[in-house]
Amino acid sequence: MINIFSGIFSETMNVKNLLENINIEVFTQNENMANIEPWAISSGGFNPVILKVKDEDFEKAKKLIEDYQSGNLNIEIEETDNK
Repeated sequence: MINIFSGIFSETMNVKNLLENINIEVFTQNENMANIEPWAISSGGFNPVILKVKDEDFEKAKKLIEDYQSGNLNIEIEETDNK
């Protein structure tokens, strides 16, 4: 497993959802403690939640995260008929 992203809980969960939507298995480290005592995990509580992916998914995950961070992520939304 390789560390691919770290951040505050809410942003890290956004990235995790994006990765899972393209079928990349994601492991979350420090998820619970980051909400309770983020300063106990990292100095000043800075980027306490860490996402890890399998070695073979690293490049695909890295590309998605780079697109997300640069604002170039193209997300398609499926419309549903709620009648």
